[in-house]
Amino acid sequence: MDDKNFDRRLTAALQTGEEPGAELNAVLKARLYQRERELQNRPARRLSLWWLPMTANLFVCGVPAVLFALPVMPLAAHLAAFALGWLAVGGVVMTFVGLKCSDLKEQLTLELPQKGGKEML
Repeated sequence: MDDKNFDRRLTAALQTGEEPGAELNAVLKARLYQRERELQNRPARRLSLWWLPMTANLFVCGVPAVLFALPVMPLAAHLAAFALGWLAVGGVVMTFVGLKCSDLKEQLTLELPQKGGKEML
């Protein structure tokens, strides 16, 4: 089948020649605007990430500290484990100090759109 012929027949089939009435347009626009207002007034989902730096610090400093603290490690590894352990504890303390002294929870909060927010009707 010829592409141009197919395009012409498809265009002719899709053109009905009828225009919707002004009243129908007004009703559809009103419903659309009402639905848009409802979606905008819906509260967004909030995801707090204040715990993420503390967890990352515990993982980065705590896991090597545990590994270096194994009994088969030399004395230098035990000293490194001690230092890394204190760094891990210090990261936790710093996180809680940041929570008390600043608005860390508010600064590390993501606002996610509602599920299904893309549909309009």
